[in-house]
Amino acid sequence: MARRNRSDDELVRERPAWIIPLLVLVGVLIFSGAFLYYYFGPTPAEILGQDPRASAAEAKIEVIVGNTRFLIPEHYTRYPSQRAGGRQQAMDMHALLPDLAPWSPDRQDEFSDNSLRSEVVYFSLREKAAPLNSARRFKTIYSKYLSASEPQPGPDGLELYTFNEKSGYAGQDLLVGKDAEDRMTLLLCDRRSALVESPNCSRSLLLGPNLELDYRYKREHLDDWRAIDDAVTSLVRNMESVEPVDDLQGPILD
Repeated sequence: MARRNRSDDELVRERPAWIIPLLVLVGVLIFSGAFLYYYFGPTPAEILGQDPRASAAEAKIEVIVGNTRFLIPEHYTRYPSQRAGGRQQAMDMHALLPDLAPWSPDRQDEFSDNSLRSEVVYFSLREKAAPLNSARRFKTIYSKYLSASEPQPGPDGLELYTFNEKSGYAGQDLLVGKDAEDRMTLLLCDRRSALVESPNCSRSLLLGPNLELDYRYKREHLDDWRAIDDAVTSLVRNMESVEPVDDLQGPILD
């Protein structure tokens, strides 16, 4: 117990000798816990399911994106937060070329590959408030930044345009063609450089008034652009569901 001694009208309180070592120990424990959590603990994005985490489950998730209903096998999805089903602003997915195989544990190395010849295709369904179709995007946006109005021949029937190096699209090429449904195809492709060792090509197209499909793959596969486009659009089309389905993961709440 603390003892009280009066000297020159001052009250001196003597504290136990173990107080300071205890405070030091508590401080060390708090610091060690914070250090371990910082390096080994889950991030806020991981806790909220907003970090990519593949799944091998084959159960179908019933979702609505842009007022369109889809039944999406879980092993195509990338984010846990989107597997709740119901209305989603976006559904992000991945698959492997050439047949768009879904994720499985034995193919993890292939899905993690980011080399020039990586066979991963990333594709997303997104709700858009005011989307532009390809023809309007080319006319109102891309055409303003082209280095020349006349294209060069590109692979497999595509026309190749280059962008002005002072534009925001510097270091990229625009390839224009027609897909299997005679829709304008715009492929925006990175050029390989010291900063971009493994360039991608990407396409965005409208599937509905406020629904957009985006996908990207490595530029090394550009010669197969028709087959890739057909495969991705067919896969997404097969996921579309007109009527609600009972007993599926992710109930619809509309």
